[in-house]
Amino acid sequence: MEIVSHFSQLIYQEKIPNNLADTLKNLIDTQKDTLLSLPPKLQALILSTHSTNINLYEKSETFQSIYTQCMPQYKLDIESIKLLQYALLSVVNAAELKHLKAHILRLNAAELITNQHARSLANFCTQSAFQAQQVKEEHKILNLKTLSIELSQILKRLHELKLHDKYYNTLNTIYTNAQNHKFSIGITGVLSAGKSTFLNALLGKEILGSSTIPETANLTILKYRDTESAEVFFWNTNEWEELKKAGQYDKSLQSFVVESEGIFGDRLKNYIADTTKSESITLDKLSTYTSANHESKLCNLVKEVALFTPLKFLQNGVEIVDTPGLDDPITKREEITKDYITQCDLLIHVMNASCVATQIDIDFILESLLGQNISRLLIVLTRIDLIGEKELAQSLEYTKTSLATQLKKAEYSGDIDSIIERIDFIPVASFLALLHKTNREEEALRQGFSLEKTGILAVEEYLDKMLLGENSMKQKDILYLAYRGFLKTIEQCREEMRMESSLLNASENELEEMIANLKNEQNKLSLQLDSKKQELKTKQDEMQEFLSVLQNSMQKSLKREQERLQTRIFDEATYSYTKGTQVDSKRIEEILESGLSDCFSDVSRDFKYKLAKKITQILLDENNDIKQPKVSFHAPKEQIAKSVATLKDSIPKAISSCGKGKENELSIKLQEIFTESFKLFTQILMEKNKEVETKFLEYFSQILQAQEEIVKTQITEKDSILQDTLEKRKQNYTQEMRDAMQTKQTELTHIAEELAYITQALK
Repeated sequence: MEIVSHFSQLIYQEKIPNNLADTLKNLIDTQKDTLLSLPPKLQALILSTHSTNINLYEKSETFQSIYTQCMPQYKLDIESIKLLQYALLSVVNAAELKHLKAHILRLNAAELITNQHARSLANFCTQSAFQAQQVKEEHKILNLKTLSIELSQILKRLHELKLHDKYYNTLNTIYTNAQNHKFSIGITGVLSAGKSTFLNALLGKEILGSSTIPETANLTILKYRDTESAEVFFWNTNEWEELKKAGQYDKSLQSFVVESEGIFGDRLKNYIADTTKSESITLDKLSTYTSANHESKLCNLVKEVALFTPLKFLQNGVEIVDTPGLDDPITKREEITKDYITQCDLLIHVMNASCVATQIDIDFILESLLGQNISRLLIVLTRIDLIGEKELAQSLEYTKTSLATQLKKAEYSGDIDSIIERIDFIPVASFLALLHKTNREEEALRQGFSLEKTGILAVEEYLDKMLLGENSMKQKDILYLAYRGFLKTIEQCREEMRMESSLLNASENELEEMIANLKNEQNKLSLQLDSKKQELKTKQDEMQEFLSVLQNSMQKSLKREQERLQTRIFDEATYSYTKGTQVDSKRIEEILESGLSDCFSDVSRDFKYKLAKKITQILLDENNDIKQPKVSFHAPKEQIAKSVATLKDSIPKAISSCGKGKENELSIKLQEIFTESFKLFTQILMEKNKEVETKFLEYFSQILQAQEEIVKTQITEKDSILQDTLEKRKQNYTQEMRDAMQTKQTELTHIAEELAYITQALK
């Protein structure tokens, strides 16, 4: 009861009444299994219910369903909610409350609970889990390797029972997926952040080139193979044409294309074809294809590289995605990079500790935590051997302050401190760590850096805990899903066997009643499906309405930014008219470039945050295994470059065509020029809105289709069992057959109990 008392005092500032003990005990006795079956998302929903939001929650069909399921005898009010919360906390594993924190933050981001309430709940979950963990560490920790072996033994026992093939198909698929899971680690950062050196230190070998000049020009995926080799993939014709088109408005990209076509000439078609070409090479030739410093410039034609090596770190399905840089001037390669990142199990963002966090760093970190539902992000601060401890502390503090500032700037209404708490920071001296790993430790030791002091061991420990170790959180999640899948399948099998047994042993009168009940159940399933259709239709309409409002809001923001930039240019021009001097064209270009970039970045950030918040609200009630749609949105470099090019050409002409006394004429011309230029970004917003609408239409359609399949399967299978059982009744159903079925049911019950126990332990 200690955890319950703590919750009551922290959230409600009151002690639990003594006369509540018997009522609470009765509720726990009757509803324990129901409460334990609730997923973390719904547990968080219950614990977050408060007098400030109960009126909002009771409008939710999901909340109503949970409450009715858990509290069938109680009217919905704040006192009964407290009783439900106390009962839930009495039965859950306190150590697992830490997993509710991410769900609480999402409720807060969706403005369903206040910042203060979210902070109190998050602190309660953290403290309770920590205290429980201290107690747990006194006992033997859960051995996940043993549980993995146990899963295979359970599968073997199930095969001995000779169940229907459909169950074995499902069980075998679940088991195979659990055994063959791959782990993907994404390494990100701006150009020259020190990604390659850090990765070499982590791998313990100089696989990737590194120098003061950016060396790795391509996206590289590292995989395990017994022998070292690599495969390079070139741009295809369509992708190359996109690069050329974008280069019309981007000088650096145009230079890249012109240089490449000039170097390769007619040989270009040997690499760039209608379908993507690839080439297998040995590692000693890797720099020829990937180094930005190599004279061949083949790296310009390479889209990505798959690198195979027998390094121990990459065993057991580990893949590392090394990116060329978030600020890659080749926008197409940047798009590919961000697509890979969304599929990674864990992200490591590399930043140079001697430099302050760039805007690109800050934007990426916030997008990862807010837009991509990443629960934790590791930031590695590199080159700490080049700065002192004071400078390192300042760099770390600046990064945290910058993140908080940007969240406030984006009008983020959630708990900023809790967002920043989801980031882990590890300082690393990558080059000195690499020296230690490659038998050159004397130089590192001379600089006062042991292997431990370089920080690389802290990174390895972090990865082992979160992802790679036998008892890592990732391995625990994999086993949890496998055991839960086994349990769900076995419960379905038990239910069908119970139905078959009841039908076989029923009298004629009982049989008629059972058949009637079965038809009623099927009708209820159809009604539930109709209700789900209406619910999804409502959500789709809500999303469409929101996107329309968001579009208008973003257009107004763009209009304000346009007028602000337009006023700055107008003031520069009229000042020159007054002074009788020539307008500084370079100054005008600088204002345009920085103004447009800041404007589009701010609007993009605002769009992403508001969209992410709405998605959280709409999907709050959804509890299914269908992958939620991922939406990314970045300030479009090509369009910014195009707008700048258009304005650079038009504005000086407009300014020179007017003069003192013609300020009004200049204002009108600037209005026309800016309006036309800003149309590009408005069009991008409209296209993004359409993309989001299409993705969610497809997502809701998939949910409905899955629901229909479940209902259809349930109806078909029950009909099949009914017909098969009726046929058996006509035949001679012996006592021996009854005993065999009873034995099978008993064994399934034992297995189900074991699965339920382990599933709860892994939760």
